[in-house]
Parts: sequence; structure tokens; C-alpha cells
Amino acid sequence: MRLERIFTHRLVRSLQLLLPIVVAVLIAIPTWNYFMRHEPKPAQPRQGRQLPAGASVHTDGFTFSQTEGGRTSYTVRAKTYLGVKDNKSNKSMLEDVDVTVYGATDKVPTRTIRGKHCIYDQDTSDFQCHENVQIQLDPRTTIYTEELFYNHETGAATSPGHAHLEQEGTTGEADRFDYGFNSGLLNLYGHVKVDTPQHTELQTGTAAFQEKENWTTMAGGVYIQSPTGWMRGTSGRSELTPGTFKPKTITLQDGVTGESHPKDGREVLKIKGDWLNADISPEGNAERVLTRGHAEMEKAAGDQQQRLTGAEIDTTFNRGKVDVADARQNAKMIMGNDQTLESSEIWTNAGGTVQTRDKSVLKLGDSTIEGREFHIENAEDAVTFSTPRPANMKKQGGQESSADQMDARFDSRTNMLIELVQKGHFQFRSPQYEGHAQRGRFEDGGDVVVLDGSPVVNDSEKHLQAEQIRLNQKDNSFIATKNVSTVMKNSDEQILVKAARAEGGSDSMLYTGSVQLWRGDTYIKSDRLKASGMGDQNSKVHAEAAPGGKVQSTLQNVRSTSDTLDYDQDGGTIHYTGHVSARKQDMIVEAPDMVVHFRDNMVTDMVATGGVKVTREDQIGTGDRAVYEAATNLVTLNGKPAKVRDIEHGLLQGPTAEMRNKGQNVLVQSKDGEHTVTQHPVKKQQ
Repeated sequence: MRLERIFTHRLVRSLQLLLPIVVAVLIAIPTWNYFMRHEPKPAQPRQGRQLPAGASVHTDGFTFSQTEGGRTSYTVRAKTYLGVKDNKSNKSMLEDVDVTVYGATDKVPTRTIRGKHCIYDQDTSDFQCHENVQIQLDPRTTIYTEELFYNHETGAATSPGHAHLEQEGTTGEADRFDYGFNSGLLNLYGHVKVDTPQHTELQTGTAAFQEKENWTTMAGGVYIQSPTGWMRGTSGRSELTPGTFKPKTITLQDGVTGESHPKDGREVLKIKGDWLNADISPEGNAERVLTRGHAEMEKAAGDQQQRLTGAEIDTTFNRGKVDVADARQNAKMIMGNDQTLESSEIWTNAGGTVQTRDKSVLKLGDSTIEGREFHIENAEDAVTFSTPRPANMKKQGGQESSADQMDARFDSRTNMLIELVQKGHFQFRSPQYEGHAQRGRFEDGGDVVVLDGSPVVNDSEKHLQAEQIRLNQKDNSFIATKNVSTVMKNSDEQILVKAARAEGGSDSMLYTGSVQLWRGDTYIKSDRLKASGMGDQNSKVHAEAAPGGKVQSTLQNVRSTSDTLDYDQDGGTIHYTGHVSARKQDMIVEAPDMVVHFRDNMVTDMVATGGVKVTREDQIGTGDRAVYEAATNLVTLNGKPAKVRDIEHGLLQGPTAEMRNKGQNVLVQSKDGEHTVTQHPVKKQQ
């Protein structure tokens, strides 16, 4: 009972203390409700879950940093925090935002994302920004767009809208882009265009720029233009100067074309191929271009054009102009109008030098040269050719020549052969001639050929040898000098002529200097001999002696010496003039002039005039004129008087004297009013 009284007492005392407090609270609640109903309520954002640790709300903005593995991943700064997007998400709405994304290592640059409005996802650390968005890839490179998505897990920034890029004077445009913060790969999509301060322009469908490895790839059609030219292809790749968009090399493939237009010249260069690689100078000009697959290079300067093709063409440039071009594998070059060159490799430079290796074929006009290792100088007025290797040249019309070495010059406008020199085992062939020598030289468009070094020339009529032979194929003439020897081949008996010099054409030949002619039993020796129709039935020969010399001959069994000789085979005559001395069997005739007639290679008669002396056995006859008739073996002398002298009977004379029977009888007779005719036998001296 005592415990109950104590408990009751204490309860009463507690109530005495709490009752005034309860009354005060009951009075305060209605009062608070009254004031709250009559006071305006301020606008409050919808409250979501609690802000993450490290975030603070201030009147001057919003700041939050994300730390991973002891390293700050990113920092978000905003001038205004607008609260969360909705109660179901944990996405903060920010305004005037600056996001700094730090690299995973000290070597990875810090990137910055700025935007007017951004949404930050606290769960995924992703961002979505729009309106006046900027993404700074490095201190020099910034991309401007209107909308950007950043995925923190993948480290990728993506923009679905138009993008504008700036980097120290370089600008770029694209329909959209994405960028890998970890990989450093920037992809531009749609109507990509990049312009550098050096006025180099890139246009392509898509482009990928790898800032860590300094390269870019292009696809969907590529067009690159510089102040001195342009290149085009289906896709490509470029190695970049570190930290810039300036190309060091450009590779294009599929349907590659290009042109070069140097500022200080009229030269225009066009390039085609399946694949192209170009080295680019810091100024944006191509320094070296390698083209493969149906490669073509065409150069035009004024009215001159050259075209080089091959499976591969390697070209170097100097100030926008071609310095050296090297075409390989089935190379072909069009050097000018009707000028082509083919070889396994063709090398050419700005000075007009062209070189080949291995088997080569050069065509200029109607001339074709086949050989190896050609060296060509293509100047404005002439094309100069040389090769140290065996080569063969052909001309239209059937002319062909070959030698161990060859040098030639052609008119660059007409392609006419000016000169061709071939050395070592020279051989040539044409419709008229064929021959060989140690050295051959062609002139006058190839119509004239000069052979040196034991030359030999053959045609349908003759075989010609000398120390030098000059042939003119246009008029079928020749000049041979020193130790000349000709053999006429189109007669029943070969005709051999030797002389110091010979020249002739299709109708006649002239020999000079110690001339000798042989034909069967026929022989002529003179200082000068002109022959026509050699080997035909209408052969004619004119021979002359040198001053103080004699023409020696054996014709129709008549051996003679004279100052001149004229032989007419068709006319059947031999005419001797000047100090004539002729022997036929036992008869010797001496006279200033003598004509021998023959038929069927037999002498029919001989007529000597101008003061004649005839010697037969022991008889000597003189007169103004002497006639020998082969049929009667009779010599008739005429004169004032005609004289016959023998040892036994002395001198017999009269107007006419006949010497018969090989000197056994002499008949002297006179006409009216002259001496009586006397006839007597002449005994032969024992």
C-alpha cells in the first residue's frame, strides 16, 4: 500500500509540471496555422533524393567533383542549380555549365565541356548539354555544337547535330561527331570539311582523327585541295603533324585523280590511279606522290603534252612542279606527238631527261628503236637518244639497222631522223641495200647512211667494199672511198672494179684513182672510169688517163694503151683516143684515134686515123688512115702517100697500100695521075 501511495504521489507531481507545457502547445498550434494560412508561399523545387556527398548548394552556383581510385575523374561547375528533372530520376538540371574531364594519366590531356543547359545524371555520371555547347579536346582544339551527350562509362562524347571545329586557324565542319576521351579518336560524319591556314581544304563523307597516333581516315568520297592542286578518291588515310590537322602524308584509293597547277608556271599535271600516297610539305604542297594500279600521269605545258603510265608511278615535286617521275611495270610514256616509249621502267626529270631499264621500245614518227637501257634528252627542238647496249632501229618502208651501241637525234616537231650513229657490228637492211660495218651513221631522215670500218654493201646489182661507203637511198646513189671494190652481179660474167674512189647512182658509176676493171678476158686500167649499164647488154664505159698516164685495156682480144677509151657494148664499138697503141695478135696499130667494131664478141674491123703506124711482122706501114678487116685479115693504108717499109725491099709507097697474108704480100696502087701500082713478093727474113 505504501508503494501505491508513493507512485500516486509522484504521478501527481509530474502532471503538475507537464500540464502548463501541454496548454502552451495547444495554444501555439492554432496560432501557427493562422499565420501560415495568411503568409505567401515561396516557389520550391521538387525535392528528390539527397545530393551526393561533396555537393553543395550555394547562391552563386553548383560544384561537384567525382573521385575514382583516389584520382579526380571530373568536376562539374554550374552557375545555377535548377533541381532534379523528376522524382523518379536522380538527374540534376544545371545552367551555364562547365565540366572538366581529367585524363586517366598525367599524359592524357584535360578536356572541358561547356553548355548553356546541361543535365547531370548522378547515378551514371553522364551529361547531356544543349545550346552553345563547346568541347575542348586540348588547349588548341575546340568543337562547337548545339547538343552533346557524354557517357562517363565509355568516355565518349556524341553530338547528333552540326559541329564546327577550330584549331589555331584550322576550321572544320560536319553534320555530327563523336569523340572518345580515352581513345583520343574524333569521328566526323556527313559533309565533312576542314580548312587549314595554308589554304589546304579537305572534303569527305566521314573522317576519323586519332590525336594520340596522329592519323586520320576518310571515307565516302575524299577531295583535298591546296593552292597548287587537288586530289580525289573514294577513301583515304592521312598521317598528321602531331597536335594539328595538317597532313604529312595522304593516302587515297579507288578512282584516284588529281591535278597540280604551279603558281609560277604554265605546267599542268594530272594524275590517275587506283591508289595514291602523297608526302605533303609544311606549306601544304605535295612533295612526293606514289600512284599504283593503272597509274597515269599527264603533263601539259603550252602546246606540249606528255603522258606516263604504268602499274606504279613514283613522282617527286619541287615547288609544285614535277622534279622526277619513275614509272614501273609495263611503263609507257607519250613524250609528244607521235612519240612513244615503252619499258619495264621509265624514269624522267624536269630537265627532259628520260631513262629506261631492261627491254625498251621507242617510236618517233616512222622510226622504231628496240633495245635496253635507253637515255633520252627531250629538248624543245630535238630529241636526243643513246644506249650503250645492242639496239635495233626500224623505219617504215622496210629499213632496219642494228649495232652494239646507238646514238640518234630527231627533230622534236616533225620526228624526222636527223642523225643516227651505230657502233660495233653495225648491220643494216633496206629494200635496195643490205650491208655491215664497224660503224654506221644515218643522216637526212635516214635516207643517207655512211658506213665506216671495213664496210660491205650489197644490192641487186653489185657487191661494194671500201673503207667508207655513203649511200643515198632516196636517189639510189653512193660514194665509196679508199680501197674501193665493186663486183657487178647481174651479168653472165662478174665484173670487178677496184679504185680509190667510186660514186654512182641507178644509171651510172664513176671510179677515180688507180681504177682497174676485170670481166673475163676484158681488162681496163685508168685513172678515171665512168660506166653505165654494167652487166646489161647496153653497157658503156668511158676511161681516162691521169696527166702523163695511159689507159691500159684488153677488149675483144685487143690490147691497147691510150689517153681515153669509150666502150659501147650495144653499139659494138671501142673508141680509143690520144696516143693510141693497140695490139691484135701480130699486128700493132699506133694512131691518135682508133675505133674498133665488134659483133658477138668478135672484132669485125679496126679504123685508125690522124697519122697511123701499123706493124705486122717485119713490115711497117704508115698513112693518114688505116683500116683492118678481120674477115680478110687485110690492112688498108691511105695517105699522101701511104708507105710500107720492109727489111728486104725497102720502101714502097702510094696513095693506098694493102698489107695481106700476115705480111707475106704488099699491094701498092695509085689512082689516075698517080704512080704506077707495083706489086711484088716480100721474102720473109730468116
